[in-house]
Amino acid sequence: MSPVIFGKSNKEILRSEKYKNLCASKGMEYLDNDEFGTKSYLKLFELFKHRSGKIRNLCHSKSSSLEDEINLFDYKYTISTGKTHHVFDQTVFFINSKHLGLPEFTMKPENFGHRISAFLGWEDIDFEQYPIFSNEYHLTGEYKDFIRETFNDHVLKFFSKTSGWSVEAANYYLIFYSHNSLVPDNILQDFYRLGLGIFDLFKSEK
Repeated sequence: MSPVIFGKSNKEILRSEKYKNLCASKGMEYLDNDEFGTKSYLKLFELFKHRSGKIRNLCHSKSSSLEDEINLFDYKYTISTGKTHHVFDQTVFFINSKHLGLPEFTMKPENFGHRISAFLGWEDIDFEQYPIFSNEYHLTGEYKDFIRETFNDHVLKFFSKTSGWSVEAANYYLIFYSHNSLVPDNILQDFYRLGLGIFDLFKSEK
């Protein structure tokens, strides 16, 4: 068991230091906890509908034009079923940008439950030209035609080459993460850059 210093284990302290280093290198502000109330305006997303959810190690920045707000953080929540408690912890990239104009959608890795749902007629949005993407990911949303336009060739080609990611979006908001997976300390910078790349994929062409 890791020793605890001022309420945090050494492992947690080292992770916080990695976040602080990232913030310093990117000109971002670091907060231990969600002092900005970030979670409160993410409640429309499936990931943030858990009352127990807590944001920590928040890196935050706004562009000089105030059009782009970037956030990177760890998010933990607990689901209790009787006497059993399941803890989920993941690293999340969240951007609020006027350069986005997205339909509300949820994209997550395809699992057996999704295949059962498809069998019952609750089909997700598939793309015949991209069978790998359609097999790997479960994509849902109300405005299917708009979603199909949003998932252009660039988006579909990228996610056809990589699996295990989740993306949720609505208008100016986009979140990107791997469910119940904390990004290792030594590649937080890489994940930040990847998040920016995902943002570029979904940006409106103006």
